[in-house]
Amino acid sequence: MRFTTVEVERFLLSHPDKTFYAFAFDTNAEYAELNLCFNTELDFQRCLAYYQSGKWATSYQNPEAIQELKFNTGDWEYQCVSTLYVLSEDELQVIQQRLPEDDFSEWEAIVGQIRSIFSECLLQFTQTEVYQAIPKTDDFIAFSIDHDEDVADILADRVECAE
Repeated sequence: MRFTTVEVERFLLSHPDKTFYAFAFDTNAEYAELNLCFNTELDFQRCLAYYQSGKWATSYQNPEAIQELKFNTGDWEYQCVSTLYVLSEDELQVIQQRLPEDDFSEWEAIVGQIRSIFSECLLQFTQTEVYQAIPKTDDFIAFSIDHDEDVADILADRVECAE
């Protein structure tokens, strides 16, 4: 929480003229990695125009593909504005060495716990003054996504939770 609060506050101070449509925890739970990401509507429109006019133009014409691009943190202007490794490589190695070599279920459970911690942290962050201070569009969204999760699934989960 401290990392997120401090880094988001620092980022906002260096971008006082921006209004954001999304904030994301872009995570890689297998490496205990947390990246903070933001994007603006103007930056998304620039990215969309680039993709729609390039060699992949036909791939970015339907609403689903456009939605996928809009929430794909890898295409955001402010991707990975700050990164935290919750566990060091050495700590991860020690954990992995203690696990059975032929059964990945314990490792998968640990990775699932790390994902849950990241999601809980984001939820707690949304209750802070720093989060409230983010200049937001009316349809602003905050979400957590791991490297092996699909953007469409994340957005579908958010819609189901809202209903």
